Amino acid sequence: MGTGAARIPAARGAATEQRLIAAAERLFAEHGVGAVSLRTVMQEARTNVAAIHYHFGSKEGLLDAVLRSRLGQVTGERNAVLREFPEKDVTARELARAFVQPVAAVLESGGESWIRLVGRLLATGGDGLDAVAESFFERNAAFVDLLDRLSPGVPRRTLDFRLSQAMTVTLNVLGDVGRTRRLHGPDAADWTTEQIVEDLVDVVTSILAGPPGARRRK
Repeated sequence: MGTGAARIPAARGAATEQRLIAAAERLFAEHGVGAVSLRTVMQEARTNVAAIHYHFGSKEGLLDAVLRSRLGQVTGERNAVLREFPEKDVTARELARAFVQPVAAVLESGGESWIRLVGRLLATGGDGLDAVAESFFERNAAFVDLLDRLSPGVPRRTLDFRLSQAMTVTLNVLGDVGRTRRLHGPDAADWTTEQIVEDLVDVVTSILAGPPGARRRK
């Protein structure tokens, strides 16, 4: 009985932590981090402010936990795809799919608010961007090495720029699929998420590949 009793508070604590992360993810994505108070998160998660301080220490700690809650999923799936690439002959479309598909997987697992939040932070440069940038640039090196195979001689800053723009458009589209449909009017009403992802891969392919026949600058 002693063992079982010891496990119950830990399980409850983990459940409370997950409720707080889920509530903060939704609220931060919808309203922006600065506009959301800890009390609002507490009310949404049906807990108290003391629980937020206990689990995360501060609002900044809570935001960091929200961001990292899905970064591992994206990073793990992307690394798995990268490991499957041959040493030669990688294509821009293969890289684009490796870039987009892990984010699409987060969307499929119910993470649309998380994608929207990360996109919002990138657009505004808000607090919490460091946690995103840290993971992004860890992956950036692997991707740029592969991009360099496709475009030898293109300056590193150009490859970095292409990759950051690919990230921006991916988060913008997948962070609000409904808005993406609405922007294209009635003809897009039956546009499935799978079709949107495929079209997005096309766009990211063109970004990563750069203009055809462009002069390579030293």
